[in-house]
Amino acid sequence: MELEIENGVLKKIHMLYFGDDDIKDIVIPYGVTKIGYQAFASDRHQIDSITIPDTVTDIDDGAFADCHITSLTIPDSVISIGNDAFIGCDRLESVTIGKNVISIGDHAFNDCRSLKSVTIGNSVTSIGDFAFSVDRKLECITFGNSLTSIGKFAFHGCESLKSVTLPDSVTEIGESAFEFCYALTSLTIGKGLKVFGDDAFSECDNLKRITLPSREFELDPKAFDSSIRKAFEERDVSNFIINYKEN
Repeated sequence: MELEIENGVLKKIHMLYFGDDDIKDIVIPYGVTKIGYQAFASDRHQIDSITIPDTVTDIDDGAFADCHITSLTIPDSVISIGNDAFIGCDRLESVTIGKNVISIGDHAFNDCRSLKSVTIGNSVTSIGDFAFSVDRKLECITFGNSLTSIGKFAFHGCESLKSVTLPDSVTEIGESAFEFCYALTSLTIGKGLKVFGDDAFSECDNLKRITLPSREFELDPKAFDSSIRKAFEERDVSNFIINYKEN
């Protein structure tokens, strides 16, 4: 096996010899500052784990697309996660995103069909479009307190997601961001939210409990499907429960 590194950028992994395809664990050398475009992208390598050193600051577009890793810790040195960075990592079960990551790109973890839990660091300000879309086993997502925007379709089709708590820092939720989250039963909305994308929580058939920041909070019914929308407009507590945060 050979790692092609140029000026601190890991550009590609090359399996050179018989038996290289049996390698399960890879440690990226200390001093690498960037994981380059599609560096590990493959539907062939059966790699279980990749250790990223704390010298890496950027994970480029498609860097780990279609890898078969099972878990991942992104070190605190990383600032950005590119588009499609981990798309199609079908065995990835858990992700911890370092505390200095600022942005998560479009489709970054899209179609990670085994992903169950994600912890997002406190420096992340934006989650890209389709970032976690159709991660059907995703049950738990923890947002950091610097997050301001959630892109369109970001968690679309995460049908195992049970609850969502939005920090006060979130000001915008994109179109269909949580659409088809069938298992979602409770939603807590932070006081900073200003923009609901259309159908943001549409088709969340089991959503029963909504916690709002205050009685004065203006809820945009366009974010919900027709049955829940009617309930919100009429404040019909027989259909769901509205709570208010104690400030």
